[in-house]
Amino acid sequence: MSLDVLAAGILAGGLYALIGLGISLVFGVLGLMNLAHGELVIGGAYLASLLVVEAGWDPLAALPLAMATMALIAYPLQRYLLTPLLRDSRSAPLVATFGLALLGQALFQAAFGTHPKALPASYADTGLSVLGVRVQTVYVIAFGLAVVLCAATHLVLTRTRAGSAVRAASADPGTAAVLGIDVNRVYAMTFAGAAALAAAGGVLTGVAQSFTPSSGLPLLLTGFAVMALAGIGSVGGVLAAGVALGVLQSVSVGLFGGGWRDVVVYLAFFLVLAIRPQGLFRKAHAA
Repeated sequence: MSLDVLAAGILAGGLYALIGLGISLVFGVLGLMNLAHGELVIGGAYLASLLVVEAGWDPLAALPLAMATMALIAYPLQRYLLTPLLRDSRSAPLVATFGLALLGQALFQAAFGTHPKALPASYADTGLSVLGVRVQTVYVIAFGLAVVLCAATHLVLTRTRAGSAVRAASADPGTAAVLGIDVNRVYAMTFAGAAALAAAGGVLTGVAQSFTPSSGLPLLLTGFAVMALAGIGSVGGVLAAGVALGVLQSVSVGLFGGGWRDVVVYLAFFLVLAIRPQGLFRKAHAA
């Protein structure tokens, strides 16, 4: 295996971790498998495109605004649509997120058309040479951002009062409510935070590759694979899981060709669920 292939896989894993982090967070706290997560990722890319393509912004400058906007959209969806459904059953919110995914695709198609889009940036097609290894600049940026956001999420969950409320609501919502924690608000804030993380992944995905209204599904499946490797509901192992998936994918493409890129993702997802459902990187606590 060449160092170029290994480095490409490691850095691509940072982008995969960004996509999988929000899925893992929502499932770990709410117990909800969000089937609309791919549309949150693509929504971030489309929001950024309004500023990048129309106003000439750099994608990294548009990234914080895309994150904030997706969080503002996600908060009321969780608070006023999904939270009431969670009280009734576990299947109703799953169906609702599937409906939101279809709605998102339809809205993207109506607003932006079906032609592929990309976010132009000076670093989109450039590379860096580190110790003789050539890597794409955009993936270096994505990996750095993934490290920062994974660490920040872990610190918020483990070192802050808000994180204590999130962990309490996740462990025992009834007891948390008795202790004065607004569980519904915690759920909505968690969902909004996951949407912001998804948007960050979407912006960098839009720089690295083209996207269409239907791009959400493969990104959703990539996120599921990362979550399965990390351990369902685990935030702490997401970065390691993303890197593992990126390396596995990069090596498979190098050995067998580009047609195996997505096949490896799906195989990893199902094999881990079948052989080690707790995940490869799961620790004692989900955070």
